[in-house]
Amino acid sequence: MLNESSMRNYWEKMEAKNAPPKFVKKINTLEFSKLKKSINEKNEIFVKNLAKKMYNGEAFILRNAASKKLKNVIIQLAKECDRKQKPSFHKMLDGTPNFHRIIDKKITKKYSLYAIKHSYFFYNWNIKSKLEKKFKDGVYRHWRYVKYLAGNSRFKFEKNIPSQFQIDRLQIVNYPHGGGELRDHVDPRKNQRVVSGLIMSKKGIDFQKGGFYFRDKNNKKMNIEDNLEIGDSVIFYGSIVHGVEPVDQNEKLNWKSYRGRWFIGMFVNDSNHVKNRITAKDLTKSTNYSRKAG
Repeated sequence: MLNESSMRNYWEKMEAKNAPPKFVKKINTLEFSKLKKSINEKNEIFVKNLAKKMYNGEAFILRNAASKKLKNVIIQLAKECDRKQKPSFHKMLDGTPNFHRIIDKKITKKYSLYAIKHSYFFYNWNIKSKLEKKFKDGVYRHWRYVKYLAGNSRFKFEKNIPSQFQIDRLQIVNYPHGGGELRDHVDPRKNQRVVSGLIMSKKGIDFQKGGFYFRDKNNKKMNIEDNLEIGDSVIFYGSIVHGVEPVDQNEKLNWKSYRGRWFIGMFVNDSNHVKNRITAKDLTKSTNYSRKAG
């Protein structure tokens, strides 16, 4: 019978038997509605076969995982944050506010990953405004099913606060014209085996060069951004090497333009109440931060 316990056990058996994938083997396309229907109808064969393919190194583009209108919501939220708050930083402790931060070449050295981006961080205990609720609802209609696929209950961690050690964090990300990027890395699988993110921009319209990539078996970059549409999601097992190639690198970087690549990241983080918390692992040795991803 298909449930979160049987899915978790299925993953654990695969993980005990074989080493996790490092490189992507194949890119598949699947309508999100089919994943949703398969889980709702407890189609055990389909869902477990999907997990098996992912642990074998295959990634999936989930078409129409979110409404295309969500793009306008996140840009409105970003502009609202910029208008009301100065860039700042807050550890994940009880009472942490939503905040945004410009992560430039200097600031990124303090993080576990090398990234040039403007990030807007949102926590469920702060979701109050109509716009914030629209944002959250637009994300969770997709994320709850990805959590289930990964062996968690659909609502696990959603109401947690930092002193409970693991929390959901939503992140709106703008990789700006002029070199926004995210270098080679892998994500921790401790809380969330399956990585997912929502695409909120279109290459060729919002930006011209760069974008999301995997590493293949020859350790070459496989940029898939041309195949992505606004509202799609990309899901894969977190040990596969991936990143974002520099966005329109020859342009002049302007943090206030709201141009470039937009993305929604969703992750179950260890809070700062956890000692030796596990974070994503940069594979380029570009930062001063060192943690083991696992």
